[in-house]
Amino acid sequence: MLTTDPQYGEDRRAVIVCSHIAAGAHILRAVRDAPEVDEDSGWQFLCGGPEEDLDKAKVWLVSEILAMEPSLAPYINLSPRLVLTRENIEGAWNVIKE
Repeated sequence: MLTTDPQYGEDRRAVIVCSHIAAGAHILRAVRDAPEVDEDSGWQFLCGGPEEDLDKAKVWLVSEILAMEPSLAPYINLSPRLVLTRENIEGAWNVIKE
């Protein structure tokens, strides 16, 4: 797990990351569902690779994701029912509302 970066504050809401991202893969897809509790952000961050084994998914903090991938900061508080995708690490995020 990453340490939080003071630049992104102490947003301690939970996110789900696939095991590949936890191991260092780049985020290429993000999905935001409606949070079920205050501690939940509703976000899932995925590498876009093979189907994830849910038993291997990890729980991180929003601030940890933003420290890892600052380009997500403008999107992190947008309304639920949102999907972000990009082709590669240099690509711009495409926003899809569900």
